[in-house]
Amino acid sequence: MPVFLISIVVSLLLGGVAVSPCKAASGEESGSVSMDASLADIMTGTPVTLSQVVDEALSRRPALKDFRHQLVAQKDVVGEARSAYMPQLSANYQNIYGNSFLGVFLFPGFQYFDLNILTVTLNQNIYDFGRTASQVKQAKMARNGAKSALSKEVLDLRQDVTVAYLNLLMTQHALKTAYAGVRDARHHLAEAEARLSAGVGIRLDVTQARVNLETALLQRIRAINDFRTAQIELSHSIGIKKNPLFIAREISLDRFKRPIRLEADIRLAYRDRPDLKQIQDQILAGEARLDNAKSQNWPSINGIGQYFLSSIPGQALGISYMPNYPFSTFNIGGVVNVPIFEGGLITRQIHEARARLASDNDQMAEARLRISAEVREAALSVRAAQQRWDEARTAYESARENDQLVERSFKVGTARSVDVVDAETSLRQAREDLVQARYDWAIQMVRYRHSLGDMSLSSAVPSSDHP
Repeated sequence: MPVFLISIVVSLLLGGVAVSPCKAASGEESGSVSMDASLADIMTGTPVTLSQVVDEALSRRPALKDFRHQLVAQKDVVGEARSAYMPQLSANYQNIYGNSFLGVFLFPGFQYFDLNILTVTLNQNIYDFGRTASQVKQAKMARNGAKSALSKEVLDLRQDVTVAYLNLLMTQHALKTAYAGVRDARHHLAEAEARLSAGVGIRLDVTQARVNLETALLQRIRAINDFRTAQIELSHSIGIKKNPLFIAREISLDRFKRPIRLEADIRLAYRDRPDLKQIQDQILAGEARLDNAKSQNWPSINGIGQYFLSSIPGQALGISYMPNYPFSTFNIGGVVNVPIFEGGLITRQIHEARARLASDNDQMAEARLRISAEVREAALSVRAAQQRWDEARTAYESARENDQLVERSFKVGTARSVDVVDAETSLRQAREDLVQARYDWAIQMVRYRHSLGDMSLSSAVPSSDHP
């Protein structure tokens, strides 16, 4: 038995010299003032709920803001594409004042001239064989893809924050368990020393109790470090730079429970996963891109209207019949653009669009395979975590009963100190395993929900299913 062997080595090193409880306590925690801190001193921070930290993360994380800005940009791209349906009105005004060296020889009496020209043009797309429509559809699918990307980022963020919150809750319970282990170990050490002082105990019992206490103290150090680390990880997942300390409020783990119907859940994941929707939007955008490339082979028809106003002083050019007052005119017509030869540009664009569309379809097939595997693996992890939880609960009940029986036997003298130490160690380990198993199940269930694209959690009352 490792604890028994360690106790023998420690007793030999001590050389049979008795150590007072005060000296033992000072030796246990020497060099670290924090070891004397109470549980209340360690578990300091602002109490928060899961919904609070999720809402805070949704409002703080820069990555989420980035995706929101991308979505706003894509909405404007749709407006840009739709603008091709609207009339295009433009105006051009020219004011030229100058002279020419040649004008002196060509026109007798040539002077500086003041030229004023105003041109107003109205252009309207009449028909382009679906070119503008395909561009609008392409922009809409890009906008939907940006929505899906934002939804995926929200889904991932909810998972990260929820897992960080559960990890903090787990370390809080582990910290309480560690403090309880130290308290029990000190109580056993006091009993062993009292029995030794009364002449009814042996020095080996005291040594065993000290080893047990040192082990409990080491476990408490690890628990404190895990707790502080979990606090930092939760702050980071929320998006807070200064790492403020939070204390997670108790929640019912039943809120994470979800029946596992594997094949039906895989179909649900195919329907709801935002990353799959994003690829589907890419496919639709690729189809629109191909239609747009094909439409380049067809002519386009535009209507045009133009108004022209000019003022050129006739005497500036020395021409007597030039109008000396502003004159205007207007034109109405149509323009038909027919592509004849583009050096293979349109053909290459069509081939590129087809290849990209095929690539998007391949990505969809690969994504479906990946999602199916993720759901199956997550389901296996949930089942394994449930089994560990059940076994840990049984082990804890057995260890607690065994500890009570050994403690009573020790008090009446029918059990040895090493039996008490072993029972306490087993109970402490069983309690730690139960805490970890409970929250591991909850974390695996969160990841299973994430694999389905569903992070909606029902509200529940505070949990009381922990030891």
